[in-house]
Amino acid sequence: MFSDKKPDPPTVGRYPGLGMNLRYHNYHHEGEIYPTAIHYNSVGAESDMLLVREAAMMIVMNQLTDKPDWHVKVFDEAITEKWIQEALALPVDPLYDEIVQHMNPGFRSGAGSGPDRLKYILDRGCLEYCIKELRVKAKFFEKTGLVPALDANATVIKSDTFIDDTLHERLRNAFAKLKEEQKDNPDWHPRTNDMVQNLVHPSLYPLVYGRSRVFRDEVVGVEDAVDKWSGKGEVIPKKPADVPSGYDNRYHINWAVNGSDSHKLFWSDAYQWLPSNVKLMDDGSVKLTSYINNLHPKHSDIYETVEKLIERALPAWDHSVSFVRDWDIVSAGRTEARFPRPENPDDENEENWTPRIDDFTPHDAGEVEYEDVIRDADGELLYDTRKKNAWEEIREPVQPEAPEFKAWDYGVKPGMSLLERFKDLQVIVKMASVELTPDKPTFPAGGWHVEGQMNEHIVGTALYYLDSENVKPSYLQFRMQTDYYQEDWNIGQDAFGWMEQVYGTNLRGGDCLQRYGKIETKQGRLLAFPNVFHHRVSPVELDDKSKPGHRRFIALWLIDPRTRIINTGNVPPQQKNWWMEKSGNPLPEELVNMVQTEADESTMPMSLEEAKEHRLKLMDERTSYQRDAEQSWSGIQYSFCEH
Repeated sequence: MFSDKKPDPPTVGRYPGLGMNLRYHNYHHEGEIYPTAIHYNSVGAESDMLLVREAAMMIVMNQLTDKPDWHVKVFDEAITEKWIQEALALPVDPLYDEIVQHMNPGFRSGAGSGPDRLKYILDRGCLEYCIKELRVKAKFFEKTGLVPALDANATVIKSDTFIDDTLHERLRNAFAKLKEEQKDNPDWHPRTNDMVQNLVHPSLYPLVYGRSRVFRDEVVGVEDAVDKWSGKGEVIPKKPADVPSGYDNRYHINWAVNGSDSHKLFWSDAYQWLPSNVKLMDDGSVKLTSYINNLHPKHSDIYETVEKLIERALPAWDHSVSFVRDWDIVSAGRTEARFPRPENPDDENEENWTPRIDDFTPHDAGEVEYEDVIRDADGELLYDTRKKNAWEEIREPVQPEAPEFKAWDYGVKPGMSLLERFKDLQVIVKMASVELTPDKPTFPAGGWHVEGQMNEHIVGTALYYLDSENVKPSYLQFRMQTDYYQEDWNIGQDAFGWMEQVYGTNLRGGDCLQRYGKIETKQGRLLAFPNVFHHRVSPVELDDKSKPGHRRFIALWLIDPRTRIINTGNVPPQQKNWWMEKSGNPLPEELVNMVQTEADESTMPMSLEEAKEHRLKLMDERTSYQRDAEQSWSGIQYSFCEH
C-alpha cells in the first residue's frame, strides 16, 4: 500500500554535496526510485525491443493526433477509413529510417550496417488497431486535454490546448520584457554563433564549489533574495566527492538500485544547476518560495506567470513521469509493448517466412536437380540443399499480426498525483530564443542527450513552445535504452535473422537503443516526458530566407521529489550587479569603482565576466560527459550470436 501522507521535505541542512556525500542516492521513501537514463541499465529507464511495425503505429497515431479535431473525427467511420488508406500509402523508406538506426556507431567490426529493409511495414490490421487506440485516447483527451503521443514502456505527452490564450500571452509579454532588458547586450549562448539568446539559463551563475556562498537552511526567498541575502553565506567547500570503496547503495549507484556503476563524469565535483523551490498549495496552485536563478525578483509579474506554467505542467508530468516501487513501474501511462513476444522467433520456424519453402520453386528448377525436402520423424526440416539456399535469398519475414486490442487504462490513480503526494517540489527554469537571420538561416541539429548530470537528479521535462515565426517545422526525436540481457529468447545459435528484420536492429553487435519517433515542436505546444528518454532536436531553419525568424520556448525541469538538492533557497543571488544595486539605489559610479578596486573579488558576488568563465567550464565538463554518455549508450550492444 502507498502512504497517503505527504512526506515532509528531506532534512533541511543536509544535501548531496553539502553535509552529505555528493553521490548520495537512497532507496528513498518506501523504496521508491525515480529513474533516469543518464547511465545505462537504470531500473525503470529501459524499453522493450519494439517491432518495427509497432514503432510505425506509434508514429502514425502521433501524426493523426496532429490533425484538427482528431478526437471528434476518429469516431467517424468514413474519415477513419480515409486515414487508414492514407497510412497504407505512406512511403516505406522514410518511415523505416525514422525507426531503424543504420550504421550504428556502436557496431562491432564486421557486424554490418544492419538488417535487410522491410518491403512493407503496416497492414490494415495494424491501422484498425490504431483507430481503436485513438478512440480511447480521444476520450482521455476530452477529460484531461493531454495526448499520450509516443508511448510504449514510457510516455511522451503533448497538448496544443493545455496552455490557454491568457497564459500564452503573459508568457509572450515576459519574453518581450526580458529581450528588451537585454537589447543592448544580448546573452548569446556560447558556441551557437549568436543564434541562441538566453533570457534565463541555469548554466549562468550555477552553484560553484569553492566559490558560491550558501546557507545550510533554506532562508533565501523571492522578494528578499537580493536585499536581504545577496553576498551573504559561507563558501561551499570544493573537494572531490568521497566514493566509498565498499558497497553502499546510498552512495554507489549499483544495478540493483538505479543502474550500472556510473561513470565519474556523470557527476560534477565543480558545478550544479540551481533549482527553485515550489510549494504545492491545497487549492491546486503553486507558489515559488525561492527565486529563479538569473531572473531578478523585481519581475514579480514574470514570477507569477512562471508559477502558472508550472501549475499547468504538473498534470502533464503526472501522466508521463513514472517511478519504480518494489521493482514495479508505477505510471499513469503505458508501461509495456502492444505486441507480445513471438513464441518461436527462430529462423528455422517456417511460419516466420514467406513463401513457405514447400511453395517455393527456383527459377532454374528445370535445369538443376534439387534434392527433395527432407524431414525427420518430428517433421523438422533437415535439408541443406541448393533449394534451401535459393529460398533463403528470396524469402521475406512474416511480421506478427496486430494483437487483439485491449484498451490501456490511462490516467492518474486516486492519491497518486504530484499535488496529492508532495508538499513541495524543485524546478529548474530555462527561457531561450533561437534567432535566425538571412545571414544565419539555420541552427543545426542537436545531439542525443538526457537532461542534466547526476547532480541535478532531473526526472522530468516540460517544454512549452511559445512563439515560432518564419521557421520551417522542426521536431524533437526520442529514443530509449533497451536491455542488453536477452538470454530468454528461444532461438538457436545465430538463428536470429528473422528477428533482426522485424525488430529493425542488428543483434550481432548493434546498439541497445530503441527509437520511438519524433514530435513537431509547433507554436503553442506543451511537451512533457520523463528523463528516461534520450532526445535530440532537429535543425531550426528559416522558411523565407530573405526575412528573419525565431523560435522561443521555456523549459521546466522537475527534480526527483525524493532527493532534495542544493537550491536557490540555500544560495543567495550571485550576480554582482544585483548586489551593487540592491534596495533600488544604484551606487555612484566612482564609489562602485572604488569598492571594486579595494575589495577582494573572491569575497564579492560574481561579476558577469567570471560567471561566463564558469559557464564555459561547465559547458566543457558537460560536453565531455555527453561524449562519454553517448559512448556508454552506444557501447551496450546485443550479443545474440552467443545464444
